Amino acid sequence: MNTLRFIWLTLVQLGKQISLLPQTIANAFRQRQRQPSLKALEAERLDRIRNPSKYRGK
Repeated sequence: MNTLRFIWLTLVQLGKQISLLPQTIANAFRQRQRQPSLKALEAERLDRIRNPSKYRGK
């Protein structure tokens, strides 16, 4: 009986993951689009830390 329950729970989890697959793919695509802008912001932040004299008036 425990084996059948385990199989059932596994199938339910698989169904949940399959239903969430399009959302997961969309989130990954959005994150990949955002990545270059985040890298540019991080580069500017590090530059401000390394060279504070370049950013005195800003």
